[in-house]
Amino acid sequence: MSTPSISSDAAETSSARTPILIGILVLVVAIGAFFGIRHYLFVRAHEETDDAQVEGDISPVLPRVSGYVAQVLVKDNERVAAGQTLVVIDPHELDLKIASAEAAQRSAEAAARTAEASLANAVAGQAVAQANVVTAEVTQKKAAADLARDANLFKNNAISASQLSDTQAAADEAGARLAAARRQAEAAAAEIVSGRAQVDSAHAQIDQRRTDLDFARLQRSYATITAPIAGLVSHKDLEPGQFVQTGQTLLSIAADTGAWIVANFKETELARMHPGQTATIRLDTYPGVIFHGRVESISGATGARFALLPPDNASGNYVKVTQRVPVRIAVDASDDGRALRPGVSADVIVSVEE
Repeated sequence: MSTPSISSDAAETSSARTPILIGILVLVVAIGAFFGIRHYLFVRAHEETDDAQVEGDISPVLPRVSGYVAQVLVKDNERVAAGQTLVVIDPHELDLKIASAEAAQRSAEAAARTAEASLANAVAGQAVAQANVVTAEVTQKKAAADLARDANLFKNNAISASQLSDTQAAADEAGARLAAARRQAEAAAAEIVSGRAQVDSAHAQIDQRRTDLDFARLQRSYATITAPIAGLVSHKDLEPGQFVQTGQTLLSIAADTGAWIVANFKETELARMHPGQTATIRLDTYPGVIFHGRVESISGATGARFALLPPDNASGNYVKVTQRVPVRIAVDASDDGRALRPGVSADVIVSVEE
């Protein structure tokens, strides 16, 4: 019978396979150890999160004046340059306000010219009044001298009492005329003060009307709405003929440059993280493409602190929840010019041994 021979062959085959199996097992263990140690070293030197997204500057376009939309010159997702005209509001009402302000300024200038003419008349009147005072003083002095002379003559019986009375009356009249001339001079001086105040007031009115005109022209310039930054038009919400209010968001412009990453790391992952460390970024938009960046700053508080209703651990039953802290990562300039759109999800790995 051949049974012993078959058993012997099987034993020999089994003994031959044993070293191969052991070798395979050793190789598998070695490969597993290699990758395990490599993963351990990687995890020890890096912090990773998939709770990250692209952020960028998004500027809202708001009207500064109310009115009906006359023209909309852009479409959604259209690229625009800074200062490019986007929307035109019907300016007819604003033009009327400019015309009204111009008329008010001309009226104020005319009032100023009238006030200046009145001041000039007051100055001339004061000169006449001063001359009248001088004339009245001369007349009063002569009348006083005549009175003194006639009084001596009357004592010596050289003139009659009637002549002395006439001289006294002339002196009294001269004194009264002098007092009246002086009051007229004072009134003329007061008119000059009043005239100068009117001129100052008229010039202040001119300044006010000029300011009103400048404001009206400024409001008119707001009828043309331009792009505050360069980028892509997004979320356009207006059409020609629509009435818009001051401060209403008409559309937004997403800047096509200067994007950054906000990665929300767990609080337990921040012990060795600091600004300046390098980061590797992968975006869901571009599978297989690696972007490089650098930690720029770490938020001063957790994201929960900025929520509409921050958690209050002092109320109810307390359950400890690991918090996340936003970390801002600056992205290096991409060589291939791929766009980084705000809101896109990202995976971020930060090297924390640097």
